[in-house]
Amino acid sequence: MNLENLIINKYKKLLLIPLLLLIISLAILGMQYSSKGYIIEKDVSLSGGVSATLTLDEYNLEEIRFLLEENFPDSDISIRELSTFGSKEKTGIIIDITGTTSQEFKLFLEENLPYNEISIQEMGAGLGESFFKEMIGAIIFALILMAIVIFIIFRKLVPSLAVILSAILDLVVTLAVISLFEIKLSTAGIAAFLMVIGYSVDTDVLLTTRLIKRKEGTLEEKIKNSFKTGITMTVTTIVALTVGFFITNSLVIKQMFGIVLIALVVDIISTWIMNTSLLVWYIKRKNEQS
Repeated sequence: MNLENLIINKYKKLLLIPLLLLIISLAILGMQYSSKGYIIEKDVSLSGGVSATLTLDEYNLEEIRFLLEENFPDSDISIRELSTFGSKEKTGIIIDITGTTSQEFKLFLEENLPYNEISIQEMGAGLGESFFKEMIGAIIFALILMAIVIFIIFRKLVPSLAVILSAILDLVVTLAVISLFEIKLSTAGIAAFLMVIGYSVDTDVLLTTRLIKRKEGTLEEKIKNSFKTGITMTVTTIVALTVGFFITNSLVIKQMFGIVLIALVVDIISTWIMNTSLLVWYIKRKNEQS
């Protein structure tokens, strides 16, 4: 049985897959909140703290980690390595730390680490929290605007809700994956979630337009043609982002690409299983009533 026939004949059962995925994701986020008091870990750009980028000739990462933990026992410390473009040659490290100031931390580094160059910046806790809330507000506002535009385009409640639910599923599951692997979200990561909304709506609008507005062809043919176009778009984007993820040495770009990649994989389920099944259900009920 091919995909379109499977969806048309088993659409109600297929809806259990995204439902189960949503329940598991919400459970992960709930456990994270109950155990830690938050659903996602934030880096210093959102939680506040000091970020120092150092270029070093030779260093021992474990010794640096031990030195920092010994001198800043109450601080949250994160160390990442830097490498040259196109190779694995290590050129330095980035240290994110809370509970100190940029001046104090720079003095400590000057006394304990023989670095070549240093770039250090400090983000206040209040400013980081304020920026985080504003970005979350921007995501919610984007979802609301998206819902309004989708409803204006299709003027039907069920197809419009299917598109919105697909975007929400993409966001929730991606957030749960990031939370599960304890990835520290940065300002770039928040921006990536805005990109996720755009990618999600793109394939869902394509599917909904072809199934609801186009008159020619059977339902099976519409689903098949939509799937060919949509999955080609998604797979092409996944390949491009995967190449970019492994080539780039920028941690900012890596996080953005990583978040969008996770969301694109989830979008295959949300669009071609959940959204398609909901639209088939809607079309069949509409045909029965007419």
